[in-house]
Amino acid sequence: MATEERQRLIESFIDTSLKMLHWLHPFVHALVAQPDREDILPDITDSGFRLFHFVEGTGAVLGFNHLVAPVAAMEYLLDRIRSGILPLTLPRIALLAEVCNYLERGLVLVREEQSDKSLADAASGLAAVIRQDVFQEQGAFLDDGSDSGIPEDAREVFFWETAKLIDVAEQECTLWDCILLDSDRVAGLSRVLNRLKQCFALYDFHDPERICLAMSSTINRFVQGEHFQHLYPEQVFLRCIDALRAALVAFPSNNNLVMPDVEQHLADLQGLMRRPIGALLVEAGLVDVTEVDRALAIQRSVPDGRLRFLGEVLVDMGKVTPEQVEGALREQHDQRTLISKVVRDPRGLTVPEAPLAVAVDGRRLERMYVLLERLLALQPQGEYLTHLNELWEVVLTCRLDMLASLASRLHRVVHDLAVESGKRVYFTIDGIGILQETDEAAVLVDSLCYLLRNSVEHGLETVEDRTHSGKRRTGRLHLLALRQDKEIWISVEDDGRGFDDERVKNLLAGRGLMTADGFGRLTNRERIALLFKEPPHPPVQGDGQGQGLVAVQKILQDIGGTMHVTTRSGKGTCVTLRVPRGGLEAPQRK
Repeated sequence: MATEERQRLIESFIDTSLKMLHWLHPFVHALVAQPDREDILPDITDSGFRLFHFVEGTGAVLGFNHLVAPVAAMEYLLDRIRSGILPLTLPRIALLAEVCNYLERGLVLVREEQSDKSLADAASGLAAVIRQDVFQEQGAFLDDGSDSGIPEDAREVFFWETAKLIDVAEQECTLWDCILLDSDRVAGLSRVLNRLKQCFALYDFHDPERICLAMSSTINRFVQGEHFQHLYPEQVFLRCIDALRAALVAFPSNNNLVMPDVEQHLADLQGLMRRPIGALLVEAGLVDVTEVDRALAIQRSVPDGRLRFLGEVLVDMGKVTPEQVEGALREQHDQRTLISKVVRDPRGLTVPEAPLAVAVDGRRLERMYVLLERLLALQPQGEYLTHLNELWEVVLTCRLDMLASLASRLHRVVHDLAVESGKRVYFTIDGIGILQETDEAAVLVDSLCYLLRNSVEHGLETVEDRTHSGKRRTGRLHLLALRQDKEIWISVEDDGRGFDDERVKNLLAGRGLMTADGFGRLTNRERIALLFKEPPHPPVQGDGQGQGLVAVQKILQDIGGTMHVTTRSGKGTCVTLRVPRGGLEAPQRK
């Protein structure tokens, strides 16, 4: 390699490494100051792994083996941590911070000296400490939990919350193909697993804690762009969830949550992600991390020669035998084949997102919004205008938070109704943020809840009825908000049975709005329009469906909106609420 070309590559390598390192530094410093900051762990483990992987690969090619040694060891340690195999303990946080500081000093030194020879002693000592930590026994983290216990006054809460979280995780995994299309739901599943891990960690139940950590870490790696190497990864998650539930059920008889197959479950989870042969051989205890580093450097040092596999290089180095490489690859293949043969579980119920910590009072917030509009319309000056503008931004942010809370609430409503009625429902929401453009978002909540209830209880059929009519076992329910000129259209659509003519006829006749004989002379639109009219006398028992539509119609009339219904017998129903758009910006002001 020409001197000028090498210099250019070194400068590019140092600049890129420092840029990535400086982005990572604030997160590491925050974790050192607050080790319980689980919200930043994905940023640290994933970004740190990418940084160390880049330095390890490029640095080895450039011949900076001393600079690379501790970095490669920390890369492997972080990979174990983000896979959920090892916890990020206080000593490991300190090691991570030390490696970051070492790397920053080392990069500056390499730029000045064009060599890393003066790093030899420091690199050797730091890498040795990391490798010793990686391969040492896990100590207290792997104890059998037999001394763990829950105070009597806390047992009910513990069992209720963990059982609920396990159910949510299971139900989301049974909808795996669906939630993969929604990054928010994938992240929500990770949050559920993190909360479950915290429940177990509170009482030192290490086995279930490790499994939850590994599941959450695996999902986070997927969110960050890594790929599953198996066709049905959810089956591994479901087996882990079944194991957690079995341990929870057995707890009263043995007073602990020991899981005999925990290591197998952890291995299955780690095997979900694509893993290089070097990691497999290190995991099997056949080679050391530094030996893999040397093999990678040799592999990359042949510019135009025959491509050599890493396993082949390690064999030539005398570190492993061909049989050992073949065995590691065969074990990986067998694991992939085993998981791919698992029959997929057809069960499926949509579930609510994890509840928000803070609820927003929508009606009071809307009142504050209106008052601020009026105050700003008075065109205040100076300090008053500054404070009002700041308050305006806060209110707008709270309105968005309210809509996020609304989506969570609607998911919960549908989930609870589906469970109560024994139906299977796949519920989706699109465009919920558009509701911020109407001043009546808060007063629409009850109407939307009613329409969803009506769809689940009366519109969607049972699994048996849907199967008998040739439909999918799981009913579809969709809430969609759209902008249409000066209006917001919010539709609730299901693929259920539609309006039953006989039931509509009985409802209208029971309210005294028409005779049974006259029903046949009405169009479908005229029949639905009659359902919106208030009856001349109190409703009879069992008339709740029609009365609900009347109540929704009245709410819409009060806010200047309208309701439109489209229905087809056996195909489904779509109810669309059309409400005026409000102002997105504060009134014009100087």
